[in-house]
Amino acid sequence: MDGKALTDAVRVERKGAVLLLILAHRPVNVLSHHLRAMLSAALAELATSDLAAVVIASDLALFSAGADLSELGKAAGAPRMSDLCLQIENFPKPVIVALNGSTLGPGLELALAAHGRIASPAAQLGLPEIGLGLVPEAGATQRLPRLVGAAAALKLMLEPAPISAAQALTIGLVDEVVEGDLRAEACAFAERMAAALRGAAPLKTADRRDGLRDGRGFQAAVAAARARYAASPLPAPLHLVACVEAAQLLPLEQGLAFEAAAYETLIATPQAQGLRHAFQAERRAMLPPAALARTAPAKLESLAVWGASDPAAAVVLQALAAGLRVSLIEPARDALVGALQKIAAQQEAAVAEGRMTPEARDADWARLSTGSGLGAGVDLVLNNADGPPALPEPSIPVIALGALPARGAGTRVGLSPALAAGLVAELAAGADAPPATQAMGLALARRLGWKPVFTGPGGPIDRRLRAAMSAAIAQLEAEGVTRPVIGAALGSFGIGVSARGPLPAPPAGAKQVLDACLAAMANQGARLISEGVARRPLDVDAAAVLHGIFPRWHGGPLFQADTRGLLVLRADLRKRAEVAPQIYAPDALFDRLIADGRDFASLNRAP
Repeated sequence: MDGKALTDAVRVERKGAVLLLILAHRPVNVLSHHLRAMLSAALAELATSDLAAVVIASDLALFSAGADLSELGKAAGAPRMSDLCLQIENFPKPVIVALNGSTLGPGLELALAAHGRIASPAAQLGLPEIGLGLVPEAGATQRLPRLVGAAAALKLMLEPAPISAAQALTIGLVDEVVEGDLRAEACAFAERMAAALRGAAPLKTADRRDGLRDGRGFQAAVAAARARYAASPLPAPLHLVACVEAAQLLPLEQGLAFEAAAYETLIATPQAQGLRHAFQAERRAMLPPAALARTAPAKLESLAVWGASDPAAAVVLQALAAGLRVSLIEPARDALVGALQKIAAQQEAAVAEGRMTPEARDADWARLSTGSGLGAGVDLVLNNADGPPALPEPSIPVIALGALPARGAGTRVGLSPALAAGLVAELAAGADAPPATQAMGLALARRLGWKPVFTGPGGPIDRRLRAAMSAAIAQLEAEGVTRPVIGAALGSFGIGVSARGPLPAPPAGAKQVLDACLAAMANQGARLISEGVARRPLDVDAAAVLHGIFPRWHGGPLFQADTRGLLVLRADLRKRAEVAPQIYAPDALFDRLIADGRDFASLNRAP
């Protein structure tokens, strides 16, 4: 098998007595049925060979991004991920995994089943299944606690942010963090383990007791996690806690069966379906449209902001923090001074709180210039004023800071900014918008750490959805429903509350409130698609979830519309439209979809 490419997904190399299985399943080594089958076949062939050990490594910038989401909930074929992990764990010779970049979900479960784990310093390890309303499916809830104990295992699985290689080494998840040639170091580690074993079988993770030595501490961590999530509206956290507890109480085989039963229970829940839809909707909504994706990435080093409003000042502050050179242009001196004072006040507060050093503050101010007119040497202009700026060079791209009107001449690209890094921004473009200008807007969004969603003129989506819900609430109040009842009803659904806290009990009349508000948002979502503001229903759902308008575990307003059924929803809209047609008159998209026997999800299947 030496030097042989089993498929485009797995390559085999021999290094002395060690055989390397190198994963190259582009783009991110998802552990799909295809990759699992190739790995399983390779291990079966190698089990009786004369090799001393096996090293599993990656040929890509990461080890594995985890599961193939298109296979979730489907019979994807053998071997299952749990079977592959057992095959690795029971392999008669040491199997070492060399972890680089991201190692997530099933990728980390594979590593947990191995007999040793070596990581590069930049590696990131995580088990994000809880974010999809699930528990791991291939033994992580049983093997991880055996290695690191209940407290560290629960933290890693209940808080889906990945941990660094250094953190993983500290808790005992990896054996070594190595500089230099990761594969060479992994092969050397494998050879040392094989030599020490002298032909004996390697120690399985199933037989490790490192994390089980402190029985009382284990149970205390389980009890604390159970109390923390007792009132959660999501079932997955308590199932996960129970699985970790089973790692202490049951043999591995029974613990794996317990975990598998929890996974099968959860994958069919409405919450898991909603979370899975939200995750996929967000990921697809942040993919640039085809024309923009084909455009070369824009170079952005300097930014001019025309107009000193509050949103402009917030963008200037973030741009400075990102290392850009920024010009704040405002002909009105009072407005300019006011914006600078707001920027300075926020920076001084950050310095006082230790979030920023005085040196960083001074460096930011050194990159900030002001004036009443625009000079040369600017890569991008954000226009926050009524009229277009006077450009020293006609080729400088101009993007409107804020919503892009559905009609009107002038700038054809608009950017509704995020308030901080990690939040969503909407990049709107008209049909005639130059791709190069859109590319510059995308470059700014990425430079500032925003999550860009791509829309057409007439948004932003979040403002339209909020307006629809506000109108529905006002109509309910006009019909005699009190504001406390409306608030409690929305809270019982998860609108305006945290997933970790308990949801308020639904009050009498909750269904009336929820049906009215969800119908209004679904109707507005259909209008957004018909008007070309949203490309697809998933863009509406992604914006609703990312902006915090809609509970993540409910998927989004159009996902919920499909769940309710479009025939039922249209009938409800027609009835409500008799009283409030401006809110509830059904958009024509409902008629078209129903006539064709389709739903909103069918519109998401197009690119």
